[in-house]
Amino acid sequence: MGKIANLLGRRRRARMEEDLDRELRYHFDRRVEDMRAAGIAEGEARRRVAIEMGGIDQVQEDVRETWTWRWIEDAIRDARYAARSLARSPGFTATAVLSLAIGVGASAAIFSLVDQVLFRLLPVREPERLVAVDWNGNSLSYGWGPGAYMSYPLCRDLMKQDRFFDGVLCRFPTVVMLASGEGHQAEPVGAEIVSGSYFPVLGVVPAMGRHLDEQDDVQPGAHPVVVLSHAYWQTALGGAPDVVGRKLLLNGFPMTVVGVASPRFRGMDIGEAPAVWIPASMKAQATPEWDRLLDRRAGFMQVFGRLRPGVGADEAQAGLLPWFKTMLDEDMRREGFPKVTAEERAKFLASTITVRLAPLGRSNFRQRMDRPLVVLMAATLFLLLLASLNVASLSLARAAARSREIRTRIALGASRVRIATLLLADSLLVALAGGSLGLVVAPLVSRSLLSFLPQEAAGVGLSPAMDGRVFVFAFLVSAVAGVSCAMAPAWQAGRVSLIGSLNQRWSGGADVRARKALVVGQIAFTLTLLVGAGLFVQTLARLVGQGPGFETAHVVTFGLNLKRVGYSQENAQRATQRILAELRSLPEVAGLGVAGNTLLQGENWNNFLTVEAGRRFVTDRPVDLNPVTPGFFATLGTRVIAGRDFDGRDARPAGETGGPRSAVVNESFARRYFPGGSPVGARLGLGDQADARADMEVVGVVRDFSYRNLREKTEQAFLPLFEGTLSGGWFYLRVRGVPEPSLASVRTAVARVDPAVPLMGLRTFDDQVARSLTTERMLATLSTGFAAIALLLSVVGLCGVMAFVVTRRTTEIGVRMALGATRGRAVSLVVAEAAAMIALGTALALPCIWAAGRVVEAQLYGVTAIDAPTIAAASLLLTLVALAAAMLPAWRAASISPTEALRFE
Repeated sequence: MGKIANLLGRRRRARMEEDLDRELRYHFDRRVEDMRAAGIAEGEARRRVAIEMGGIDQVQEDVRETWTWRWIEDAIRDARYAARSLARSPGFTATAVLSLAIGVGASAAIFSLVDQVLFRLLPVREPERLVAVDWNGNSLSYGWGPGAYMSYPLCRDLMKQDRFFDGVLCRFPTVVMLASGEGHQAEPVGAEIVSGSYFPVLGVVPAMGRHLDEQDDVQPGAHPVVVLSHAYWQTALGGAPDVVGRKLLLNGFPMTVVGVASPRFRGMDIGEAPAVWIPASMKAQATPEWDRLLDRRAGFMQVFGRLRPGVGADEAQAGLLPWFKTMLDEDMRREGFPKVTAEERAKFLASTITVRLAPLGRSNFRQRMDRPLVVLMAATLFLLLLASLNVASLSLARAAARSREIRTRIALGASRVRIATLLLADSLLVALAGGSLGLVVAPLVSRSLLSFLPQEAAGVGLSPAMDGRVFVFAFLVSAVAGVSCAMAPAWQAGRVSLIGSLNQRWSGGADVRARKALVVGQIAFTLTLLVGAGLFVQTLARLVGQGPGFETAHVVTFGLNLKRVGYSQENAQRATQRILAELRSLPEVAGLGVAGNTLLQGENWNNFLTVEAGRRFVTDRPVDLNPVTPGFFATLGTRVIAGRDFDGRDARPAGETGGPRSAVVNESFARRYFPGGSPVGARLGLGDQADARADMEVVGVVRDFSYRNLREKTEQAFLPLFEGTLSGGWFYLRVRGVPEPSLASVRTAVARVDPAVPLMGLRTFDDQVARSLTTERMLATLSTGFAAIALLLSVVGLCGVMAFVVTRRTTEIGVRMALGATRGRAVSLVVAEAAAMIALGTALALPCIWAAGRVVEAQLYGVTAIDAPTIAAASLLLTLVALAAAMLPAWRAASISPTEALRFE
């Protein structure tokens, strides 16, 4: 087919050429006849007509320029010529292609993840109509989760607001213990507790069976059905075709699989894809340690709505406000509404409802990663710009080497545009080759980046594969890079005058100035990347050096939740007692403590506290809380600096009910709320409401240590947790010797009580610390790698320019040495030029560093964005490396004898 198309194309062109020639000859002959009729001789008439028309051949060329395929043919011809030309310069071609491949590959890899995390719409029906609905203000609720979440009853109320919504859904992400059947080991998996409207409102279709609907969300505890994710069905169940109707054990409770979700749909939270969807009616089974499904004061649900066609988010928000205000007033009159002060009541009534577009869903992972990914994207674009400057400098050198060819073309009548087109073809071919090679490298970079992410997120909903959007991005940046690389040599070639082009010598002074300008730009951008890498490395080093506030080398941790594997409260307490006894019997265990909430995993329990210490006041911000067993602080190795640790005195007598009797606070709490005094003896109460009872006595003050992450230094209060009431928690063991071998002993000790009990996050605490620093380590490692590549590219560019400078000044150096100049003096002449470029590049880098600092400052810790020592150290490193690179061509030139130098030209 291709040969036939080519044949038809040639025939069509031949006919058009014949028609063009016939028409031009006709007009030429008619004009000659007119002149002959006017009495002019035929020879003179033909000469005059040829002058008027500008020559038949020239007119034909002008007409052909308007033919569409002429542009295509010229482009193909230029590409072929460029390919042959580049093949004759393998060194230039390889260097240029590799330079751009590094820049394009890195930027394409980062863009792939940026696109997936920050820009990819949910794979649902018309995602642009999805909105998130939030409570803005004081809801007087007890909340689970980091956002302004709502209660399930309020979500059901919103479902009735069909004036603005085509439907409303709510969801709560959690972790459950899921076993594929009786006798199978349960494992922790991500789950979503959802309203029955979840799948219908999103408009996704199942791969098998059916999805949950409103009929599965009517009566609490009466709808034991689930929908599985496609990935879980494939990996855990082997893609079993009979999965619909199969019984699974969810937290030990039998649930029937009614469907499998589409492989494209992985939930609404990128990076935290669920394995199973559970109807809200089964929340008591999904979260057996707390239910409160129908409690209007329990805010845990994320609420989304689908706007009606033609309704905007602002319109829906304004329209819902009257209903919301009425609901607030009715809520205050409901039975069980908390007793509050007049100020708290006013804040509650001043609450509003917020409706905002949410086509990407709602993701805590996205919130954590958006700024680091933007920083890395900016770094890779800097790297791509550096690679482009390097290739532009190489292209200038190559254009200088092709000066005879360019002069000849200009002398023969080639236009400036034509010369620029030829040079552009070279650059575009190099750029596209570099972009293609970069796309081969990009998945490797992407996998490297994913390896830094938390293991529970990496690979879940994120892929290192390059899709069509990444290919388009790579093509566009390659094309821009190619055009950018061609601009300098094209501009330089355009400055050659016709008379100058006829000269056999071309000074190349402007070429040197252009290449120097490009190197100055490279130095400025390289220094910016070096400073950024220095800041991120210092951030990581400071956080690692600081640690969590206690010695971690011999600590092992794991989580246990017996109620989520089918234990009753009573049986869970007995089993926990046996597990504690087994762990203490291990010879390598030196200490053991249990906490209700884990450390350094980004989660915490916080609340306002009412304080009574001579006066009654409420903390001005939530305090981080954690119930811990006696001996927990000793196990971690953190010291109680005032008062005492928890002991038997803090337990309530048998038969007495009520909350905790005592509390231990940390140093930050003491400094903030008891400046200059001691909190020991003060009394605390949970909550900020008027009826909050301050019946917990502060019995001790403990040294600060980290809770959610290593960056935060928060006020903390600890409540007593006694072993007799334990049904799980997070266990911390201080072991003797190297901690890694003890992991197997811990697993064996728990298995002696119940081999079916899964351990969550069994690891050394050093490993936990490392996991909490994945973002900082990713930024430090990748920015250092980018800075090292940028430094190499800058050195290559500087070395090339200095080699060219030395070549031009060889005769001058020979004359100076013949007149008595020393070799050192000759070297200093060349090095001085390099030093001037380095100084100018450093000066230009300072505003870039300031601007980049504004972007990265939120990612830093213990160091400012404009850190003088870091800038000085990076500048010194760049100067030493660049001067060393400049010394090589300078010393080589100074080593030439004066006689040879004078004969150079």
